[in-house]
Amino acid sequence: MNMQKRMWIVVAFLASWSVRADEVNISAAASLKECLNEIIEAYGKKMPNTRIVPNYEASGKLQKQIENGAPVDLFISANQDKMDAVEKKALIKKGSRINLLENKVVLIVPVAKPRVIDSFAALGSDKLKANGLAIGDPKVVPAGAYALDVLAFFKITDQVLPKVVYAQNVRAVLAYVAQGEVDAGIVYLTDALAMKERVKIIATAPEGSHQPTIYPAAVVTTGANAAGGEAFLSFLKGDEAAQIFITYGFTKAR
Repeated sequence: MNMQKRMWIVVAFLASWSVRADEVNISAAASLKECLNEIIEAYGKKMPNTRIVPNYEASGKLQKQIENGAPVDLFISANQDKMDAVEKKALIKKGSRINLLENKVVLIVPVAKPRVIDSFAALGSDKLKANGLAIGDPKVVPAGAYALDVLAFFKITDQVLPKVVYAQNVRAVLAYVAQGEVDAGIVYLTDALAMKERVKIIATAPEGSHQPTIYPAAVVTTGANAAGGEAFLSFLKGDEAAQIFITYGFTKAR
């Protein structure tokens, strides 16, 4: 093999290594998809040599993926419990965890279907038919756990649970409602706003009716680019990202 060919091989190897080194793998709650995609685009304009690779899913599923060694540089959960579980296994960088965002829990109904449910309290009545309410699977979907809190607050758990359809993530709940497959669903405000042409917000869960809907974020040690995760997290805390989050209905965590 001549020297020139060897040099091209070395250059190609270094180039491919550089691309991998500049990748930042993000695991984020499904409810962040649209706004985070917009933020990633904005970040790319400032950091053109960095490629953010997002993975959106229910926070509980992301937690399990991280615990099983998935290469993740930054984790953004839709509740504290899933982040707590990752932290207890020493899988996040010490001192990197922050409370990033806050959301609200809302009751939605299909726009294209006659309205049956007009309040949270109505879920406990005969107005709600079998398989009439969609919520996220509370074991893995924080929005589903918040939904159970709200049902308990209104003292209608026993009446409602036999009529519940469980979904794999909050976006699946949104889809069930938008398609008119159920009479109502409990999702985040940001999800409802993302599909406001097809779903209508009927009520917002009262203050104190559920655990605070805080989205914590932290750098994860299972990935290969902790520095990249830190840099992107720093951007998420800045003014430009904050304005995008606000546009989608999020607020800064208190």
